[in-house]
Amino acid sequence: MKMDIFFYWEKGVKTYQQLIEDVNNQQKLKRYIKEISVYDVLKDLIVSLISGDKVILLDNDFTDEEIKNLGISADELNEEIELKKDKISTFEELLDQIEKNKENWEIVLYTSGTTGRPKRVKHKLDSLARGVKISEEYKNNVWAFAYNPTHFAGLQVFFQAFYNKNPLIYVFDMDRSKIEEVLNKFKVTHISATPTFYRSILPYIKGQILSVERLTMGGEKYDETLENQLLNFFPNAKIRNVYASTEAGSIFSAKGDIFRISSRIRDQIKISEESELLIHKSLLGESETLELNGEWYKTGDLVEKIDDEHFRFISRKTEMINVGGYKVNPHEVENEIKKVNGVIDVIVKARNNKITGNILIAEVEIKEGLDKKEIEKEIIKTLKGKLQSWKIPRIITFVDNIELTRTGKKVRK
Repeated sequence: MKMDIFFYWEKGVKTYQQLIEDVNNQQKLKRYIKEISVYDVLKDLIVSLISGDKVILLDNDFTDEEIKNLGISADELNEEIELKKDKISTFEELLDQIEKNKENWEIVLYTSGTTGRPKRVKHKLDSLARGVKISEEYKNNVWAFAYNPTHFAGLQVFFQAFYNKNPLIYVFDMDRSKIEEVLNKFKVTHISATPTFYRSILPYIKGQILSVERLTMGGEKYDETLENQLLNFFPNAKIRNVYASTEAGSIFSAKGDIFRISSRIRDQIKISEESELLIHKSLLGESETLELNGEWYKTGDLVEKIDDEHFRFISRKTEMINVGGYKVNPHEVENEIKKVNGVIDVIVKARNNKITGNILIAEVEIKEGLDKKEIEKEIIKTLKGKLQSWKIPRIITFVDNIELTRTGKKVRK
């Protein structure tokens, strides 16, 4: 029997019928959706879709100073909309109301801001839910919700689950030691997360989770070593690598690290002479703050062109580190360090140096109980056998957790 669960989180559970009741009871909606409860974020989003009102999504931990820097006043932040909506009895009626008002609806998202001030990007429902698939084939899916709900990746998971009336099991902020039990309890079939999230849960998974059919990785560089590790614990899962952004939405999907540019959008994708991925403005959400080069948006992503139809992601332009005149891709160094037994995750950064401009430092997270000095020796030995000398970190430190952004990605600054 299909579950009627809409949303589960550590503090409770809501069914689709309870969601409909909460939607009917809501009389006002804040223009700026900034809620502590993830359920309230999703409920308010649904209310706005039904009423056709334009809204702005904000991270719930934005400080007053950050909000001020975004140009949002206190009056704007507290602005409320008097709702005009019909009472809804069934999920089908809810979907009908969304379809009826979708042309009036619009949402503003903010980019993660990892490379500067967050940018405002507007999306209509058609562009936001571009990749959603709806059919009988998907009706029994159960999704682990492993993203921040106020950013594009989280919204994609939400819409895919919502339109197929699937349960959403929220694990993004959950105690990692509880996740295996929750995945098994609800027989989760689909997980979409960053590679960093997957690495963070692997040390806590003790057995195989057989219900999972699909794992999706996105938001960071693909990691073949991680894929092999995941298959040990999720033996029935197919793994996909996705490329998406707040500005353009979901564009590419791949098995492995080589993305194919479909014939449908081939004229809207270019790779510059500097190996940067360019996207035509016709694929973008609306934004006053995106800088275009003519009709093309410079993504800041460096890629390797395989042929006219295929490319491989290399790194963000801003992530490349200059060491004594040599450009170092930190992902290349991290990939080798992650192959060392006992290493859970690692981030390689730059530190200023008077002689070389920068040196590399590595922050390493390892399994409990291991000898840090022995792991450090093994890391250096491994790197010396694989990489040129300027790519080897001069300082290796061990951390309990690697600092993450609001979207669950590594903080590289």
